Amino acid sequence: MINLSKKSLDTTTPTTIPMIYDVGNGGASGDPPCSSYTVVNDPSRNIAAWGAGGTCDNGPLFNTNIGGRWIRFMGTGGTIMPLTSPGMNHCGAFLSGWFNESLPTTIGTIVDGNIYFELPGSPTIYIHISSSVVNCGNFYVYFLRPVMLCNARYCTV
Repeated sequence: MINLSKKSLDTTTPTTIPMIYDVGNGGASGDPPCSSYTVVNDPSRNIAAWGAGGTCDNGPLFNTNIGGRWIRFMGTGGTIMPLTSPGMNHCGAFLSGWFNESLPTTIGTIVDGNIYFELPGSPTIYIHISSSVVNCGNFYVYFLRPVMLCNARYCTV
Protein backbone atom coordinates (compact mmCIF):
# COMPACT_ATOMS: atom_id res chain seq x y z
CA MET A 1 0.00 0.00 0.00
CA ILE A 2 1.32 3.42 -0.93
CA ASN A 3 0.65 6.24 1.49
CA LEU A 4 0.62 9.65 -0.18
CA SER A 5 0.67 12.52 2.28
CA LYS A 6 0.82 15.79 0.43
CA LYS A 7 3.07 18.48 1.93
CA SER A 8 2.38 21.30 -0.47
CA LEU A 9 -0.21 22.67 -2.83
CA ASP A 10 -3.40 21.06 -4.16
CA THR A 11 -3.59 19.39 -7.59
CA THR A 12 -5.18 22.43 -9.24
CA THR A 13 -1.92 24.33 -8.82
CA PRO A 14 -0.12 25.10 -12.12
CA THR A 15 2.80 22.78 -12.86
CA THR A 16 5.24 25.70 -12.62
CA ILE A 17 4.78 25.67 -8.83
CA PRO A 18 6.95 23.09 -7.05
CA MET A 19 5.10 20.13 -5.52
CA ILE A 20 6.56 17.88 -2.84
CA TYR A 21 4.92 14.81 -1.33
CA ASP A 22 5.87 11.56 0.37
CA VAL A 23 5.46 7.99 -0.83
CA GLY A 24 5.58 5.47 2.01
CA ASN A 25 7.56 6.98 4.87
CA GLY A 26 9.06 9.66 2.65
CA GLY A 27 12.53 8.20 2.44
CA ALA A 28 13.38 9.18 5.99
CA SER A 29 13.38 5.66 7.40
CA GLY A 30 15.18 2.39 6.77
CA ASP A 31 12.47 1.30 4.30
CA PRO A 32 13.56 0.24 0.79
CA PRO A 33 14.16 3.41 -1.28
CA CYS A 34 12.00 2.27 -4.22
CA SER A 35 8.91 2.19 -1.99
CA SER A 36 9.69 5.00 0.45
CA TYR A 37 10.87 8.36 -0.94
CA THR A 38 9.92 12.01 -1.29
CA VAL A 39 8.75 13.20 -4.70
CA VAL A 40 10.04 16.58 -5.88
CA ASN A 41 8.30 18.06 -8.92
CA ASP A 42 10.07 21.39 -9.40
CA PRO A 43 10.60 22.89 -12.88
CA SER A 44 13.03 25.48 -11.48
CA ARG A 45 15.54 22.65 -10.77
CA ASN A 46 16.01 22.00 -14.49
CA ILE A 47 19.45 22.95 -15.84
CA ALA A 48 17.75 25.31 -18.29
CA ALA A 49 16.39 27.44 -15.41
CA TRP A 50 18.74 30.36 -14.84
CA GLY A 51 19.48 31.26 -11.25
CA ALA A 52 21.86 33.33 -9.23
CA GLY A 53 20.51 33.30 -5.73
CA GLY A 54 17.98 32.66 -3.08
CA THR A 55 17.72 28.87 -2.98
CA CYS A 56 19.39 26.48 -0.56
CA ASP A 57 18.99 22.70 -0.41
CA ASN A 58 19.74 22.53 3.30
CA GLY A 59 16.29 22.56 4.90
CA PRO A 60 13.76 19.99 6.13
CA LEU A 61 13.18 18.54 2.63
CA PHE A 62 16.61 16.93 2.88
CA ASN A 63 15.93 15.79 6.46
CA THR A 64 18.70 17.45 8.37
CA ASN A 65 17.80 15.30 11.42
CA ILE A 66 19.07 12.06 9.86
CA GLY A 67 21.53 13.45 7.34
CA GLY A 68 19.56 12.99 4.14
CA ARG A 69 16.49 11.60 2.40
CA TRP A 70 15.64 9.44 -0.62
CA ILE A 71 14.34 11.79 -3.34
CA ARG A 72 12.58 11.00 -6.63
CA PHE A 73 12.49 13.83 -9.18
CA MET A 74 9.40 14.00 -11.41
CA GLY A 75 7.64 16.32 -13.81
CA THR A 76 8.63 18.95 -16.32
CA GLY A 77 11.77 19.90 -14.39
CA GLY A 78 13.33 16.53 -15.08
CA THR A 79 13.57 13.05 -13.63
CA ILE A 80 17.33 12.54 -13.18
CA MET A 81 20.30 14.61 -12.10
CA PRO A 82 22.76 15.70 -14.80
CA LEU A 83 25.90 13.56 -15.07
CA THR A 84 28.13 16.49 -16.05
CA SER A 85 28.44 20.02 -14.76
CA PRO A 86 25.76 22.40 -16.01
CA GLY A 87 28.03 25.26 -14.90
CA MET A 88 27.17 27.96 -12.42
CA ASN A 89 23.91 29.96 -12.41
CA HIS A 90 21.61 27.12 -13.43
CA CYS A 91 18.82 25.20 -11.70
CA GLY A 92 17.59 28.30 -9.89
CA ALA A 93 20.83 28.72 -7.92
CA PHE A 94 24.37 30.06 -8.18
CA LEU A 95 25.97 26.63 -7.51
CA SER A 96 24.45 23.81 -9.58
CA GLY A 97 24.78 20.20 -8.42
CA TRP A 98 25.26 17.11 -10.59
CA PHE A 99 25.88 13.38 -9.96
CA ASN A 100 29.37 12.29 -11.01
CA GLU A 101 28.77 8.56 -11.59
CA SER A 102 26.88 6.53 -14.18
CA LEU A 103 23.31 5.61 -13.32
CA PRO A 104 22.78 1.95 -12.37
CA THR A 105 21.32 -0.18 -15.17
CA THR A 106 20.17 -3.14 -13.04
CA ILE A 107 16.91 -2.77 -11.13
CA GLY A 108 17.47 -2.60 -7.38
CA THR A 109 21.15 -1.73 -7.74
CA ILE A 110 22.48 1.17 -5.66
CA VAL A 111 25.46 3.15 -6.95
CA ASP A 112 27.43 5.36 -4.58
CA GLY A 113 28.98 8.56 -5.87
CA ASN A 114 29.22 12.26 -5.21
CA ILE A 115 27.21 15.32 -6.05
CA TYR A 116 29.59 18.03 -7.29
CA PHE A 117 29.17 21.79 -7.19
CA GLU A 118 31.44 24.02 -9.28
CA LEU A 119 32.81 27.06 -7.45
CA PRO A 120 34.04 30.23 -9.16
CA GLY A 121 37.76 30.50 -9.64
CA SER A 122 40.66 29.61 -11.81
CA PRO A 123 41.52 26.82 -11.82
CA THR A 124 38.01 25.46 -11.37
CA ILE A 125 37.28 24.32 -7.82
CA TYR A 126 34.67 21.73 -6.87
CA ILE A 127 33.06 20.74 -3.61
CA HIS A 128 31.24 17.44 -3.25
CA ILE A 129 28.71 15.65 -1.08
CA SER A 130 28.48 11.85 -0.92
CA SER A 131 25.30 10.43 -2.40
CA SER A 132 23.70 7.28 -3.80
CA VAL A 133 21.22 6.47 -6.56
CA VAL A 134 19.07 3.36 -7.02
CA ASN A 135 17.43 2.03 -10.18
CA CYS A 136 13.74 1.41 -9.35
CA GLY A 137 12.74 0.07 -12.77
CA ASN A 138 11.18 3.00 -14.59
CA PHE A 139 12.62 5.70 -12.31
CA TYR A 140 15.64 6.55 -10.14
CA VAL A 141 15.74 7.59 -6.49
CA TYR A 142 18.67 9.57 -5.02
CA PHE A 143 19.85 9.74 -1.42
CA LEU A 144 20.50 13.46 -1.02
CA ARG A 145 22.03 15.13 2.00
CA PRO A 146 21.54 18.75 3.04
CA VAL A 147 23.91 21.03 1.11
CA MET A 148 26.38 22.78 3.40
CA LEU A 149 26.38 25.99 1.33
CA CYS A 150 23.50 28.30 0.71
CA ASN A 151 22.71 29.17 -2.90
CA ALA A 152 23.62 25.59 -3.93
CA ARG A 153 20.99 23.29 -5.35
CA TYR A 154 20.49 19.81 -6.76
CA CYS A 155 19.75 20.03 -10.50
CA THR A 156 17.62 17.93 -12.84
CA VAL A 157 17.36 17.17 -16.55
